[in-house]
Formats: sequence, structure tokens, C-alpha cells
Amino acid sequence: MKRIMIFNTIAILLIIIISYISTPDNQVLSNHHLLIGFTSVIGFMAVLWILSLIVKDASIVDIFWGPAFIVLSSSLLVAMDQVYSERSLFILFLVSVWALRLASHIGFRNIGHGEDFRYVEWREEGGKNYWWFSFFRVFLLQGALCTLVGLSIYFGYQNSAPLSFIETMICSSIFFVGLAWESTSDLQLKSFKNNPSNKGKICKAGLWKYSRHPNYFGDLLVWVSIFSFSVSSQNIYLIMGSFLSPLIMGSIFYYITGPIMDLAMMQSRPDYKNYMENSNSLFPKFK
Repeated sequence: MKRIMIFNTIAILLIIIISYISTPDNQVLSNHHLLIGFTSVIGFMAVLWILSLIVKDASIVDIFWGPAFIVLSSSLLVAMDQVYSERSLFILFLVSVWALRLASHIGFRNIGHGEDFRYVEWREEGGKNYWWFSFFRVFLLQGALCTLVGLSIYFGYQNSAPLSFIETMICSSIFFVGLAWESTSDLQLKSFKNNPSNKGKICKAGLWKYSRHPNYFGDLLVWVSIFSFSVSSQNIYLIMGSFLSPLIMGSIFYYITGPIMDLAMMQSRPDYKNYMENSNSLFPKFK
């Protein structure tokens, strides 16, 4: 619990610092749009937390991870008065497409199958205090991560350069390649698992023969595309701030989510360790 509180504190402080650095000429609190976006996401997460207590399933947060970015994007759009900006509306559209696809995929996969094993372990660790412990370990944490990953949305909205046809094609091409890669990976894994003869085996079909987590790679490409909307600003600070999104998301996949899934696979598949030694975790390895 102590590590989670430290991480949450660091994440929130980082959000506050970035908010103040990005609004240097006006220190009025209402003009700190990133803080408004963060508050909106935390409010959304608080509602989900209450719902999780009612249904006794904290893993519902996974279904709403994507929609949390719609909440962030929409609140920033209104707070930053970007409702008439073509660039901002297009970013919101792309984020919404990604978020709704991810929510529907996780929803169809998880609903009716009980709480995810990771949250079951945390529930056992928390004991009778898990009801409040889950807010900090699950919902506040994901709200802070959502805001940090969504920095490319925030800085993309600040790009005042006209959205050109070429920029639209380049950025959206990266986005739809990433979305297709992620969606195809999810469908291929679902098809593999639905075949009874594959029980206990390692999925190496389709995109899964190129890396252990091709769905994460597709997701990362999506956030590279959102970051790319900041490049035309030619503002190094705006570009660097926006680049934090794919950097943070890639780090989460490579150092946290990926290893957790690899550990679970090693426990159920004895040959998985050898498979790890001969495969890439995130980036495709074309032979």
C-alpha cells in the first residue's frame, strides 16, 4: 500500500507541475486545464469505484479504461475552448474510436467471468480494508495514469497550426495501422483460445508470432499517432510534453503489464520461459 501511495503522490505532483509549467502566464486555477481534465477523470473513477463496491468486482475498471480517455478529452476540449478546432475535434474522434473499441472488446471478454485474477489477489491482500484500499490501488492510480498517458491529447489541443491534409493522412494512417494491429491481435487470440485443442498451448498464430504482446504494440502505435498531432507546432516544449504519452504507455507495457502477463503464463505453461528467451515482448521481431 505504501508503494501505491508514493506512486500516486508522484503521479499527481507530476500532473500539477506539468499543468503549471504549461500555463506560465496565467496562474488562475480555472485556467489550469490539465487539472480540470484530471479532476473530471477522478470523478469518473470515483463513480466506477462505488459501482465496483456494489458489484464486488474492481476489474470493471478495465472495461472503462478506454472511456476514461473520452472523459479526459471531452473535458479538456470544453475547458480549453477547443470545440471549434478541427485538430482537437479530430483528435477527440480518434481517441473515441480507440476507446470504444477497447471497451467493447474487454467488456465482451470479461463480463460474466468474474473478477480478474490480479484484482482477486489484491482483494485477498487488502482483506476487510479492501473497500477503501481499492480506490487508491486501482481507481485513483488508473485515473492518474490516464491523465499522464493523455498528455498528447492536452498538448495536441494546444497546437494552433492549421490541420493540413498531409498531416491528417500521416497521423491517421499511424492510428489506423495501430488500431488494426491491436484489433487483429485480440481477434486472433480469441480465436486461438476458443479452440479446445489449443488448451495449455502458446499462441504463435498471426501477429502473435512476431512478439508476445502484439496487442500492446498496436495500442502503443495509437498513442504515437496522437503524439504526432503535436509535431507540426514546431514547438519543442509542446512536442516533448506530448511525447510523454507514448513513452509512459510503452513503459507500462514493457515494464509492468507485459511482465505480469508473462509471469502468469509461465505459471501455467512450463515451456513459456524458453519461449520468452527467443521472442520479443513488445516490438515485432520479423524473421
